[in-house]
Amino acid sequence: MLSPKDYYILAFDTTDSVMAAEACLKEHFHITIMPVPREISTGCGLAIRFLDPDEAAILAFLNSSSLDGTLYRMNTQKIGGRHPIERIR
Repeated sequence: MLSPKDYYILAFDTTDSVMAAEACLKEHFHITIMPVPREISTGCGLAIRFLDPDEAAILAFLNSSSLDGTLYRMNTQKIGGRHPIERIR
């Protein structure tokens, strides 16, 4: 279950992938581009954050698209000095 402090991040290996995904996703979701959190290791320094997350809708869209990002669920509260994060897809 998603708590009010959880949100979803889509991380990519290249900046080109982030830009292409933004163009596609902004037609379907309320999103923003953000720096990749240090808890996530990718080749690109940018990620897409879903502002009004609906995990089922996000997963359905990603599974039907050719976007190659990795989806994470992240919490805004730090535990042990780190943000809890879970790889979803």
